[in-house]
Amino acid sequence: MILKLVKQPQFVIGFLFILSLLFLSFYWPSLFNVNKAESLKLMEFMYDENGAITGSIPFSPSEVPPFGTDVTGRQLFYQILDGAKYTLIITFGVAFFRIFLSVVITLINPKANYSFLNDLVSATLTIPTTILAYIFMTSLMMKNTIEPMGLTKLIIIQGLILVGIGIPPLISTFSGEIKSILNLDYIKNTFALGAKKPYVYYRHVLPELSTRLILLFAQQMIQVLILLAHLGVLSIFIGGAQTLMLGDIFNLTPKDIPLAGEWSGIIGMSFTKLQTAPWAILIPLSCFAVTIFALNLIIQGVQHGVEETRKL
Repeated sequence: MILKLVKQPQFVIGFLFILSLLFLSFYWPSLFNVNKAESLKLMEFMYDENGAITGSIPFSPSEVPPFGTDVTGRQLFYQILDGAKYTLIITFGVAFFRIFLSVVITLINPKANYSFLNDLVSATLTIPTTILAYIFMTSLMMKNTIEPMGLTKLIIIQGLILVGIGIPPLISTFSGEIKSILNLDYIKNTFALGAKKPYVYYRHVLPELSTRLILLFAQQMIQVLILLAHLGVLSIFIGGAQTLMLGDIFNLTPKDIPLAGEWSGIIGMSFTKLQTAPWAILIPLSCFAVTIFALNLIIQGVQHGVEETRKL
């Protein structure tokens, strides 16, 4: 199957884009020969050669090319590059554990009747996933305000929330598929010959599911990216935020600065400035869109590979 995927141009383009984005995100200071701390520092005012103030944040792409700055004065180009790894790692981790836990839970008792989950999924279809995530995240952030729990612990708990709300639909999906696989004649014969469940699951069930797992993994990554963008608009930041006072001494304004550095945080802290600094929202949104497009290319490549395999 891997050879089939490598021959699919959509899969190769999408996969190389994601890989290149990760590479750039980790090594951009070396590649562009810049100081990371200096490139990501807050820049409230712009000065001329005489030291006089010529402008204040946010700066447009024409003033600070190529992408301008966000509402705190940090250069968007470097923020996008640096935040890509956090966005993709969070997305990858949430999607992976959604798939992994759903498969494990289903395989523990593959003959179980998960009709209650089907009813639960059907009942919650009218409730956007974003709303569910927002409710849980808001409660968590309120608790974190009263009893700070640290950046790492907060990110882990937020990740568990994102994982948990995606598991019920996946269990419902895998339940039917695994039952169909276990009803295949050669797998029934394998059990009849005395094979143990772990062996059958590892040697037969998971290979049968492999293509479906790749498709679902890419689809889950897309869903998580969209969910992160929505949470950013709702000012829910992964890892929490730090409040800074920006402006001159006569007009200080509090501003929440996301700590994790991922793209949805850039959108969230800039959303109130949509009218005055649209680039600060549109550029990270465009990055979300291009990344989702790359994942859709991967999905198309996998689907075409499956179709070619079935024709043989």
